[in-house]
Amino acid sequence: MSSLIGEPFQVSSYPVSTKIRHEKAHNPTYASYSCGFPGHATVTVQAEGIHIVDLSELHTVASYTCGSNVTFSGPASSRCTPEDDGRICTTYALVSSAPEVAVKNRDRTIWIMKQKILSGTLGKSDKREIVLPHEVAHIYSDDKSSNILLVSSTGDISVADDELNIQSTLICPHQQNFLDVFFFPGTSCTFLSPCETPPDTIIVFCSSSDSTLLLSIVSVTGKDMTIIGQNQVSISHGVSERKTQQHVIALSCGPCGVLSYINESHIWAAYQLEVNSLTISATQIGKTLALAQLSRLNAHSFGRGMCLLSLGSSLVLLATVTGTPSSEISILLWDMRYGVVIASHAIPIPSALAPSIKLGISMSLLLADAGQVLLTLCPANVSRTAPSTSESPYRSIVYIIPLAPNLKSTIAGAIGTTPATSEWLAPNPKAETLADNDPRSKLLVDISNHLQHNEPYKADEAFFRWVKEHTSASGLSSSNILSISTPDGAASEALYGYGFVKELLALFFAKEYTNKPQYSPRVTRHLIESCVVSAGMVEGRLFTTLKQHGDWESIMLSFNSVVDISEDEMMSLAKALVDKQQEPQIDPEAMDVDSNKAWTPTLSAYMLMCVSYPTSPAALRLAIRKHLPDAQDLISILELLNGWTVGGTEEYIRTLLKSVASNVAIERHGGAAPPYDKTISFLQVLLDASFVSLLQFPPSHELLRNIMSHIEPEIGLHERMGCLRGALEPFAKVHNRTMKERAEGTPRETPNEWRKRRKNQEQQIALGVGLYRLEELVI
Repeated sequence: MSSLIGEPFQVSSYPVSTKIRHEKAHNPTYASYSCGFPGHATVTVQAEGIHIVDLSELHTVASYTCGSNVTFSGPASSRCTPEDDGRICTTYALVSSAPEVAVKNRDRTIWIMKQKILSGTLGKSDKREIVLPHEVAHIYSDDKSSNILLVSSTGDISVADDELNIQSTLICPHQQNFLDVFFFPGTSCTFLSPCETPPDTIIVFCSSSDSTLLLSIVSVTGKDMTIIGQNQVSISHGVSERKTQQHVIALSCGPCGVLSYINESHIWAAYQLEVNSLTISATQIGKTLALAQLSRLNAHSFGRGMCLLSLGSSLVLLATVTGTPSSEISILLWDMRYGVVIASHAIPIPSALAPSIKLGISMSLLLADAGQVLLTLCPANVSRTAPSTSESPYRSIVYIIPLAPNLKSTIAGAIGTTPATSEWLAPNPKAETLADNDPRSKLLVDISNHLQHNEPYKADEAFFRWVKEHTSASGLSSSNILSISTPDGAASEALYGYGFVKELLALFFAKEYTNKPQYSPRVTRHLIESCVVSAGMVEGRLFTTLKQHGDWESIMLSFNSVVDISEDEMMSLAKALVDKQQEPQIDPEAMDVDSNKAWTPTLSAYMLMCVSYPTSPAALRLAIRKHLPDAQDLISILELLNGWTVGGTEEYIRTLLKSVASNVAIERHGGAAPPYDKTISFLQVLLDASFVSLLQFPPSHELLRNIMSHIEPEIGLHERMGCLRGALEPFAKVHNRTMKERAEGTPRETPNEWRKRRKNQEQQIALGVGLYRLEELVI
């Protein structure tokens, strides 16, 4: 099984300094590999210098000693150019701090170090200092155009010549948490649309926001940079809570367009990217994997404890620290198309890294020569925890992992790997296999037969007959075989089950019967009302599929029960309703010949549900920019928001007072306007996403002034009410406790229990000085 992965061997080892206190989180050691200097790796060591290592002979061919007070903001990059009588080695070092670097120039300084190599001997080194207009954390040498690409820690990118003269700069497409950036030669990218002149370089930006992975692809040709596509991918797979924030802890992308990530719940998913007409389509490859045996230490930090590397096709290399008791570093070669491990190898934890396991180990994988991968291991957070005067026992280590050449994804390679794969996979709580004697299996067969014979009404009758038979008067399952445990424990989920509902929806949304009216809105609405449908059950997108069938009623119902509706889907349908509203109105006196026209909600009713639905501001901004870029389309939505902001606080306070007076949670569903706080939040996101476009569109100015005139009095009211916060806090605590007890079903106190609790409170008050009490001290 491990024949595809050879025995890893150590390239070099470097001490980790604890004397320097980094203001930012910099790794002790970085490794980089450039096609401009084949066969050589550039290793950057904090508080030491830069070493160029020959990977074939495993020795250092050049070193630049920079001093113990120098830190670097990222990996250095080297390139080698021929001269008349030798070669010139040029190294670009990203300096974070140094004694000769001014404080204002930290993280913006690059040292260009040139050294002549003649017949194996090194000439005198020449060093120059360049200060750039922005910070630099990544550097990439474009061998085709001889340009240098500089990327900051926030994702801003600049194109410079070999002397670092800035030619153009592009601001980061996303302002969220920047994760990583990937560079690929334009000729090697197979996920782009065919073109006669491919770009010099393709850059893939990856950022995260809440539980969303944000993607942008930039094309670089000469000094010109163009954003050719943007998209977002949900990373909250495998989370039972409704609104649990997830983070990406490992990420990879290859020139074939296969992007994969692992979130902090150790859920692994892979997508195939394709760029067409300024949009990125992301199609999931294989199934979502839930990994097991992985260490939970630093599971929330990007690049800590695990890392990924795309090897082309759907092959991805995973390096990870396994959990106790046998802690080791495992190298796993996965085929994401089939979800199997096709090769593995284990490395014992080096003694120089064993003491730092609890602090975390920073890991990185880097593709070097054909059949070679560089693995860098270094302790994390050592400089922040160890005494600055002590001799550090920690070291960073760089390994070479040999791989079999010409690795490809084939079904032959995936056959027979199930036993080795199962030990790395955790049982999926949502995976459900229906037994042969399960009545739901027979129901699925009956519904499938009715739909194939173009009898959807019989499929409806069979489904509701089954529901009636297996549901008691109390709404619980009357059959023990249907008592399926679910996280929520809801009766409807116990009756149906995740897998059953998914298969049932797949039958009604099947594409092989497109010429037959097999869709059943009755069954779909029943499942949505029973709160057993999620957007991930439907292949593609739930709202898009329902819209294709003209089922807007189910779309409106989904806002009340489906908890994972994406912002992109909501704004996509909002755009469709805006376009429909802007169509020329039909004469009301004209005869309506098309009596079978599907019902469509008004834009006001639909936006009422969108504004009331919980959303992520970052994802909503991207969706608005994507689907509503025209200011003319935003006018219709702004008019609705303008009406909803009139006197909103008074109604909001009135609802809260009713809730306090009755000790009952009063939630607004429907009505003429959404909750005022949600209206303001949606308005803020919309203005953040489109304010520049609205300013350039004069018809929107009057609307913006009206909205401002409504909000300004509310701001003053909130400031005056803020003075009551301290005085009313004890009453708010009592109210919240009462609401919590009612929600949890806590039984009411008996008179004796109430007297006992009241007596204990009086005793506690007598011991201390409470609010509004005075105590006189006589000396």
